Amino acid sequence: MQPFFSIIVPTYNRVHTIGRCIDSILKQTFEDWELIIVDDGSTDGTDDLIKAYTDPRIRYVWQENQERSVARNHGVSLAKGEWICFQDSDDEYLPNHLEVLYQGIKENPLYKVIRTGLIIKEEGKPDIKTSIVISKYDCVPYECFTVGAFHRSIFSVYSFDTRFYVSEDFHFLLKIGLLYPSKVLEQWTGIYYYEGSSKLYTNESLITSLRKCYDDILDWNHTLVVPYIKRQRCFIEMKYLRHCYLNKSGIKKAVLNNLKILFRFPNSYIRTIISYILR
Repeated sequence: MQPFFSIIVPTYNRVHTIGRCIDSILKQTFEDWELIIVDDGSTDGTDDLIKAYTDPRIRYVWQENQERSVARNHGVSLAKGEWICFQDSDDEYLPNHLEVLYQGIKENPLYKVIRTGLIIKEEGKPDIKTSIVISKYDCVPYECFTVGAFHRSIFSVYSFDTRFYVSEDFHFLLKIGLLYPSKVLEQWTGIYYYEGSSKLYTNESLITSLRKCYDDILDWNHTLVVPYIKRQRCFIEMKYLRHCYLNKSGIKKAVLNNLKILFRFPNSYIRTIISYILR
């Protein structure tokens, strides 16, 4: 029997957090779902933890490590649900999440992308709620990926770009936003546990993937989100320069990259560095 929702969770060595994610799905008040966990080559006992769950709606698959885009595409290929949801293996849904999405889908039949708001938790700081204000940017669904629902027909047109394994969800949302406007529901139904981005800017491989992802977006995206993308592209180089300066390594190359991005996007760079300094 076809479930209404298929929830896809890619994971890699998250045995210490994925239980929280699974438990939050099991607590959903709306029960017509399947959970597909795609283990991207974990070596920390994740498989044993997941196999201890006996709910028949949970499906576990293992693959060689190929990063998140491949894992999510794998999950989509196995999904039976009419609507596809994604969750990260260290985050969670509030108990009413699927219920709210279901009601929103029934009340807004013309939409194929529907999302709620997200609560962001960071240790030592007050919770932050993402915007649910209806604005001109709603045609550009570039936030709250894990509290969204996507009609399965979308995936006959788009999939996750396997060239990228950082901000691949952002890239996907902007791509589908060119064809599918999103409906924003005025409730917050998911929790994102933010652990900071410092590790991202210390890894050369991740930085390279991030640069390529944002540059690719700028090649084809000409919507209202472009100024934001340009500022983020500048911010990547600034953060990496700071990392190189603190570690006394690769400074010349980082400075050169900053000069290149300054000449490429002068206004965006100046605005970004001013806001960065004033933070």
